[in-house]
Amino acid sequence: MTTFLLVHGSWLGGWCWQRVTPLLTAAGHRVLAPSLTGLGDRSHLGPIGGGAIDLDLHIQDVEALIAWEDATDLILVGHSYAGMVVTAVADRTPGRVGHIVYVDAVVPENGKAIV
Repeated sequence: MTTFLLVHGSWLGGWCWQRVTPLLTAAGHRVLAPSLTGLGDRSHLGPIGGGAIDLDLHIQDVEALIAWEDATDLILVGHSYAGMVVTAVADRTPGRVGHIVYVDAVVPENGKAIV
């Protein structure tokens, strides 16, 4: 069984994967499709203790989910802005990510900003 961790882009939420999730689960895979802090069904939430809703917080969201689920050999899927998120998560969680898939996503280059 493969675990897919699907990360949505800006202005979306985990709900955007609702057509993909049943197909993956029907094929026997496990699917995690969280909403990032401040977006989707978590749009009313900000970081604990205040602070900014930014790339670092979204990376922390996904890292925490991986830790809580004790997930390994993940296929990380990032859409749009989440290309930045999944790249950083893969870098920060060595040994847990098997593959990264970019879906119409930003593919970061070393030393360059998203802008």
